[in-house]
Amino acid sequence: MYEYEVLNKNYIISKICSRQLKSAIEHEDEVELLMTLSELVDLIGYVAAEANHARSKKQSQDLNLICDILEGAERNAKSQER
Repeated sequence: MYEYEVLNKNYIISKICSRQLKSAIEHEDEVELLMTLSELVDLIGYVAAEANHARSKKQSQDLNLICDILEGAERNAKSQER
């Protein structure tokens, strides 16, 4: 849930990736985003870019952690395609 809130609070990510973020389904303390692999790759790119240009160390750390989580989801999705 925290990571989802971080993405929504980021102006660029929340505007450019609004479709992906609006697909959210809440599960207790987690949020599931429904998107294609291509949309996931796009989201990862925007999160990585924002992490590199973050205004604070905390924001950069949060976005880098989210990027790692999303990249893990990408690896899982690609391994399931095989």
